[in-house]
Amino acid sequence: MAFRMGSRRKVDMRFQKFMMQSAFPDFQCSVQGGSLVCTGKIQPTELSAVYSVRIECPPDGPPVARVIDPPLRSRSDTERVPHTYSDDRPCLYYPKRRDWTPERAIAQTVVPWLSLWLFYYEIWLTTGEWKGGGIHNGKEDPFPVEATSSATPATL
Repeated sequence: MAFRMGSRRKVDMRFQKFMMQSAFPDFQCSVQGGSLVCTGKIQPTELSAVYSVRIECPPDGPPVARVIDPPLRSRSDTERVPHTYSDDRPCLYYPKRRDWTPERAIAQTVVPWLSLWLFYYEIWLTTGEWKGGGIHNGKEDPFPVEATSSATPATL
């Protein structure tokens, strides 16, 4: 069952940590300087690589997810990995759509979204086509599925 806040108050970092450790007991989480920092492994499908990831959520900003190992790689020297920021962080949601807000649990949003992003990344590595939808040059592609914890193909 999904966690839902009854009010518009942001989720306390200690509670975010509790939610992460309850949903993903193999993740290591700590609150450092008011920020939640979690590291763990995600395997989008049974045939997928196992990715070491790090998720940081500052008290006054959006969460930042990084793939640590294996590092993201491009298909060629001239092509960037799609749906990444300039520092190669995966782009998991469109901030203007407010898919993630401080009232939402990271365990029910960011982790499943990252798993789904890695699933589409692996398809892109094989086919050269990004199937994950999203924003391209200011135009929104239709999302193939809702990016929720129930939509992830992962066994985390």
